[in-house]
Amino acid sequence: MLTKQKILEILSNRIEEINSLNIPHFSLLSGIDKATKRIIKAINNKEKIVVVGDYDVDGVSSSAIMKLFFEKIGYNIEVVIPNRFKEGYGLTPKLLEKIDANLIITVDNGITSFEAVEICNDLGIDVIVTDHHTPLIDEKWKMENGEFNSKFSTLNFKFILPNAYAIVNPKISPDFPFKEICGAEVGWYLCASIKNALNLKIDLREFLDILAIAIIADVMPLTHMNRTLVNMGLKKLNKATKPFSCAIKRFFNKEINSEDIAYQIAPRINAAGRVANAKVAFEFLTSKDEEEAFRLFLELDNLNNLRKEIEKEILDDIEIDEEDNFVVVSGDYHEGVIGIIASRIVHKYKKPAIVFSKKDELLKGSGRSLGNIDIFSLVNECKDILEGFGGHKMACGLAIKEENFEKFKIKVNEKIKKYNEEDFFIEDFVLGELPFSEIDFELLDILKKFEPYGEANPKPKFIASAKIEHIQNLKDNHYKLILSQNEKILPAIIFRFDGEFKDEITFKFSINENNYYGREIQLIIEEIVSV
Repeated sequence: MLTKQKILEILSNRIEEINSLNIPHFSLLSGIDKATKRIIKAINNKEKIVVVGDYDVDGVSSSAIMKLFFEKIGYNIEVVIPNRFKEGYGLTPKLLEKIDANLIITVDNGITSFEAVEICNDLGIDVIVTDHHTPLIDEKWKMENGEFNSKFSTLNFKFILPNAYAIVNPKISPDFPFKEICGAEVGWYLCASIKNALNLKIDLREFLDILAIAIIADVMPLTHMNRTLVNMGLKKLNKATKPFSCAIKRFFNKEINSEDIAYQIAPRINAAGRVANAKVAFEFLTSKDEEEAFRLFLELDNLNNLRKEIEKEILDDIEIDEEDNFVVVSGDYHEGVIGIIASRIVHKYKKPAIVFSKKDELLKGSGRSLGNIDIFSLVNECKDILEGFGGHKMACGLAIKEENFEKFKIKVNEKIKKYNEEDFFIEDFVLGELPFSEIDFELLDILKKFEPYGEANPKPKFIASAKIEHIQNLKDNHYKLILSQNEKILPAIIFRFDGEFKDEITFKFSINENNYYGREIQLIIEEIVSV
């Protein structure tokens, strides 16, 4: 049985944190000095600068930080965020058709924009790539054991990079100590370098509220500098010094934490790029008026509700072959939500999944994995029948011809047989069995001390058994339960439950604070283990 003291010991040994004064310096990022000098030259010569972002939260946040920073230095730039359905992801030849620029700066994209960068070079347009994604690895420099040939000591020899004027990416920066930062952080660092070069009195902490949203939304590990920046950013967000943060505080009417960003705010910002146009999200983050920001957030909320409806319709329509260990499905699905659908399938069936949406003559797919299943490796083994492919161990994007769908499905289900049953296990970070007698405000304060929770610092989960004293159906298969254990009563919430309740349950849960009617402890049931 767990105690409060034991939980304190476990959490104290789990995280790495640094002082804000020890956040790595921007100069440690390779290419940032060259990029900065080119931007200053563009400013001095009054060249047209265009920032190319992305339609997810990180890309929109990166774009917003760049726009707000250049406003502060009094220089007008244009921000272009691709439409997922028309131009696709990142800096592409198609997107270049709508861009007129002397200098292009990419944020949260560009590290694989080979063709577009070459077109820019031919047109005399310089491109500065700022990105955090892993570049393509140059296989010819690898030795048989997977190590890179030692005679090529320069880190750039490990990667195939676009021929851009300058590239700023922690993944190719040997001196930068923490590789897992998001695109908005890279953009923020570039702003810091420009500020330093121009000797400007701009406080870069001004953008930490947007930065915190990006770090959490892009599922960056909440350790090291990310943890420090998110903590500072949450304080800034809750002070509500910008129209967008005022709108968020007004909408939720509570202190905002990392979970609120992950499960409430980020999905709304993301919804714009998923079902409409990310421009709405960008305008929200850069709004100059609180009423306008609140109106835009309500619009984002409506788009998120639409996303949920689309998602539900697709989930209701999908038929899963229970015999398959790798779920592969296809249909006339909305392209903007297939990644979320794949994630839902993974968590429900405990199997990797790829969901395809038909687009023109191709099927465009988004995949998600779990446990030790390397979805990138599995799909890569089928590359002979793919039209396009990219990703990493836990997620991928791909395209195939419709005629190859069944062949692909059979092939990946054959390839996955090399994995053992334990490879499919999802680590839930359950600390152990926790009696109701240990659940009080002292424990709640201990748990709050180790926030923010997220990637690499998951929120603690526990196991308990209790009697159900009362059941209240809230809506959409969401229930509030009143639970009792040895005469102690606690409320609990369970979402998306479509089973039947028994008098007694054993369940996995986390602990939340509900401030709706004053300070109250509330259990969030993650899963009913047995009834």
